[in-house]
Amino acid sequence: MIAYLEGKVKEVASDWLVLQTGGVGYKILTVGCTANVGDQISLDIFDYVREDRRELYGFTDRAVYDLFTKVIEVPGVGTKLAQKILNSVSQEELMKHLLSGDVGLLTSIPGVGKKTAQKLILELKGVLVTEEDFMEDVETLEALMSLGYSRKDCARVLRQVGGETVEEKLKEALQMLGASHGS
Repeated sequence: MIAYLEGKVKEVASDWLVLQTGGVGYKILTVGCTANVGDQISLDIFDYVREDRRELYGFTDRAVYDLFTKVIEVPGVGTKLAQKILNSVSQEELMKHLLSGDVGLLTSIPGVGKKTAQKLILELKGVLVTEEDFMEDVETLEALMSLGYSRKDCARVLRQVGGETVEEKLKEALQMLGASHGS
């Protein structure tokens, strides 16, 4: 099973690329990945194996990979539809609409009907709330991560901050992170 690939992009299409690594070219179906021919990139790989086919899905962001694995667990949602969903909207936007129960955004994605949208909301809402209940603080999260803090530490701290604005949340989060890293 392939879990990770790093190499040079040899060919690019709208939803796949060919990555050359170790003298071998791998066709990888991409999710949330923008690359150009000649780029040196690394991808987390979801290796999808069926009796009649094998597909590699590549992700530059581990959080998108994790969300993809949750989306394909929803009955009736396969890897191709999950790829289409995650390439149509950002992870943050998708999670916001799933958590709010917004069927409209989901049904605007080709291939997602009302029943599938409802299943996605029903199946993922509880999972996302427990794991990613800080997504309304995406700006704060990204700012903290850009300073070198881990996603896990940022998520833990953002669940505890009480500020109203991004600036207030960031200041409080930095104080908490500084205190926990200083001890």
